Amino acid sequence: MVQCRRMIASMIVVGLLVNGTGCTTPPDDGGGNTDEAPKIPPSSTFIIDFSDFEEEDDGPVLRTRGVLPRANWGFAATSATIWNVIISINLAIPVASFAASFNNEPTLGPDGVWSWTYDFTAAGLLHSAELQGQINGANVTWNMFISREGDYTDFNWFTGTSNILATEGSWMLNRNPDNPAPYIEITYNLNEDDGTGDIQYTNVVPGDADNGGFVFFGISNEEPFDANYQIYRKAADETTDIEWSRDTKDGRVKDASFFGDDEYRCWDEALTDIECP
Repeated sequence: MVQCRRMIASMIVVGLLVNGTGCTTPPDDGGGNTDEAPKIPPSSTFIIDFSDFEEEDDGPVLRTRGVLPRANWGFAATSATIWNVIISINLAIPVASFAASFNNEPTLGPDGVWSWTYDFTAAGLLHSAELQGQINGANVTWNMFISREGDYTDFNWFTGTSNILATEGSWMLNRNPDNPAPYIEITYNLNEDDGTGDIQYTNVVPGDADNGGFVFFGISNEEPFDANYQIYRKAADETTDIEWSRDTKDGRVKDASFFGDDEYRCWDEALTDIECP
């Protein structure tokens, strides 16, 4: 069990200590039962789905204007791929650790902290993880500690808060053990009744030109397009808006800085460029 003082220190750093500096379980105010483990927020609160814009089998789609028959979808895909690479490469270890947490049972410590302790593999290497969750009334505080033998021990890779239902909250990720500075903030909202929700990654790297840049992914019940990205590049002050159907895969994209106007460009179910209806 990670010692209480380490948990307090990590929570103070990210401003998540909500009941003084004690390490005992706070009394339940009706928001959640502290005798039962808190619900881990689903993977959709941590990982944006980029699957509709993955690279095709015949090679990468170029970021071009009007040259390829799938230039509109290609521009949208390339814009999304920038963030997809960040998640797939730079955050491979914390993403893998989070995904593995759902396969394990927690234990309750004497300090009122629930712990999921397990091993997982990322980048072909064995790691160990301890996900901690502590109920604070109607909310839950989360901490993920990751270790790799011979490299680092109990690195607090990300922290988070969620409501007791795990339908809204945030995560704060640090870059890596060699550079433990804030890296990406994730915020999310879920509606389990109608299957809608949203998740946003925001660059929070101190002093970075793109600090404040973000990618937003939303799922709605709108027609004809029930999914959307908004990608904001802070350093260039440029925004890309993408809307598409998760079922038929047709959609549209607009980016004033790239296309030279604020009009949408469209593609059909075959991902081929078409005139917008």
